[in-house]
Amino acid sequence: MNFTYQGYRELLRRLGRRGYVFASFPAAPGLLRRGQRFVLLRHDVDFDLESALRMAELDADSGVAATYFFLVRTDHYNVFSAEGSATVSRILDLGHHLGLHFDCAAYPPSWDVPALAAACAREVRLLADWFARPVSIVSYHRPTDRVLSGDPALSAPLPHTYMAMFVREMRYLSDSRGEWRFGAPMDAAALTQGRPLHILVHPVWWDDHPLPPREALARFLDRRARTLEASVARNCSVYEVR
Repeated sequence: MNFTYQGYRELLRRLGRRGYVFASFPAAPGLLRRGQRFVLLRHDVDFDLESALRMAELDADSGVAATYFFLVRTDHYNVFSAEGSATVSRILDLGHHLGLHFDCAAYPPSWDVPALAAACAREVRLLADWFARPVSIVSYHRPTDRVLSGDPALSAPLPHTYMAMFVREMRYLSDSRGEWRFGAPMDAAALTQGRPLHILVHPVWWDDHPLPPREALARFLDRRARTLEASVARNCSVYEVR
């Protein structure tokens, strides 16, 4: 399947037709115990709030509530700016869940697990307080081997998306780097078996038309440059947008 919005809508439709319920991460333990057919739909927002909002609208139009994970420490966007806050609030107002996307690389490599867990907790409080919404789950940006080990202590007291429950007790599928690294969802044997699914979708890779990953990133950079230029012009009269 190509990474188009039409293909994404079809993916959601086909999951629904196969009896999958779209669930939140906190609901997963109970659903697993009951043996229910469900999917955890996760969006890690690495680069672009604009594309995240577009995907959030597609989810909502399909009657789906997903979990959107936002970075607090990144050079790519600012969830605390006026525009960034408005975009995130719009995504949450569509009925989606709020998660923290935590980047270990934003902290010294010498930090141990307790120090990283404390930093993660601070970022959780910042995000939850600013948007007045609960944050109940953490995902990791560019996960290291330490993260992929599934150690719950990394994000304690909250769970994180690489714990065994979410990647071993259910089928994990990801579009990282603009390709389905563990197989496309509709081709997964777990789908025909009705097993629980954990699907990670990065909004930046998706568009109205199929795009190679490098071109998708180039389009993001172009949008980001125009946004930054307009902001400079609004804040300094000596500069005019050409």
